[in-house]
Amino acid sequence: EAQQLIPYARQVLDALGVKHGPSHGEFILTEEGPCLVEMNCRCNGGNGVWQPIAQALTGGYDQVTAAALCYLEPDRFLQELPDLPPSPFLAAGQIVDLVSYVDGIVRDTPGFRHIRNLSSFVSMETGIHPGSRVRKTIDLVTDVG
Repeated sequence: EAQQLIPYARQVLDALGVKHGPSHGEFILTEEGPCLVEMNCRCNGGNGVWQPIAQALTGGYDQVTAAALCYLEPDRFLQELPDLPPSPFLAAGQIVDLVSYVDGIVRDTPGFRHIRNLSSFVSMETGIHPGSRVRKTIDLVTDVG
């Protein structure tokens, strides 16, 4: 998939005139090839919760650290950052958004303990704890973690 997506994403950025800096693209991979959903000249969103996964996948860098390095230490940026990410990636991971099916007060979070005890666990960011008030999830903004 990456063999198709990376050149396609670069062609989209070239067509848009984006020459430098982070970008965030979303694509659907169809039988005919990649199909553009959106492309933006910005880092991935999500308040940076993806950074630990990105750093594990690539061996230590992500869009934010790469952009900062490009401006603050351009020689180091050119020497240390590869043109393409490692293949295969050096790790695996995913970001999970938790859904609340009801309004209420959280009594306990036993699932959080189970997740944190997994050998593959890297990080968790949530404001939910026993005593937290949660609302029923209706969209991505109202997820509970």
